[in-house]
Amino acid sequence: MTLDMSFLRAASSLARTRPRPVNVYDILREGWRETRVDMTLQFFLDPNERHGLGTLVIDALLRLLDGVNAIGPAGKDGRVFVAEDALGSDAWEIGTQVEYIDVFAVNHELDIAIVLENKIGHVLDNPLQKYAEHASSLGLSTVIVAVLAPDERTHFDQAQQQFLSTAITYAGLSEAIKRAPQLLEFLLAPKDLDQRRSLDLLQQFMEARIGDVAMTELEDEAKRLDEWRDILEEHGAAIAAFQEARSTIGRLVRDRRKRLEPLIAERLAAEGLVTEWEAHGGLHEETWNAYYFPEADWTVELKFSADPARPMIFVYDRRGLTYKDASIAPLGLAWTATDEEITDSFLEQVVLIIAQAKAGIRKGPTT
Repeated sequence: MTLDMSFLRAASSLARTRPRPVNVYDILREGWRETRVDMTLQFFLDPNERHGLGTLVIDALLRLLDGVNAIGPAGKDGRVFVAEDALGSDAWEIGTQVEYIDVFAVNHELDIAIVLENKIGHVLDNPLQKYAEHASSLGLSTVIVAVLAPDERTHFDQAQQQFLSTAITYAGLSEAIKRAPQLLEFLLAPKDLDQRRSLDLLQQFMEARIGDVAMTELEDEAKRLDEWRDILEEHGAAIAAFQEARSTIGRLVRDRRKRLEPLIAERLAAEGLVTEWEAHGGLHEETWNAYYFPEADWTVELKFSADPARPMIFVYDRRGLTYKDASIAPLGLAWTATDEEITDSFLEQVVLIIAQAKAGIRKGPTT
């Protein structure tokens, strides 16, 4: 087998990629469904929640809404909301999906209700008038209706426009939070674990929500992409040949593992060894037949590997169905050994390992 490996010498900046910080919302993937975002907003907007940030986030929202029109029975009524008059109050009650309102903030002491329609990738077709009417029905004279979205929303039909105080973005909310006077104090001296974790969660929430990627990072990504395209253009055939060769080796070790599977099953039955769980599979150039023996609470695997860091044929055993007290040992046979010879040698190891496990002397680090 002769392969063109010149592509390995191709210059590339791929290794210089700066990984994105760990973010729980990226990990969840489906964490951006609106209801889950609503719940995060509810947590941080409520000044009495365990985050310990007090009115930091609700005040930031209020500052972002400063100067917008309040909504009356016929829509915008000319009254202007003054945020300064509402800052610092801890009398807010925050709910989600209240009469289908995504986030509903009510402050009876201040006589204010905020309807927050959270739009993530959807067209605004919600009954804003109905939402405003619900807020007014609670006897609150100042009703603010706002749309919160990742992108700037500017086009609304006339009916919605009449019952919409403003449209704001997550980027705008993030900036308002960053400008909050008390944020620096919290960051420099968090008072407890809840506050530290909440500050980190708030940062992750905003980072993931606004997709904050610096222009320099985009330029680096563009350079990497161009380099990779150049490599494929020059070495694509050689890379494809290498990948095919790797797949061939994978099939080779997999086929041998499959041939041994029925032979091992016959020998286990002949020895009276009962398995409760088995696994037969592989990954890339390594493949295995694994057997769990309940009488000893031990798992023994016969593995084949093309990885030079591993023996070509080896036995891997471990406690129960865990990876504790694991050991690796070469089977002691070359690839040219017959299937029957490999099966016999593996069974000898299985019997020995089970006996040691039952006697309580089978344990130790991987070798």
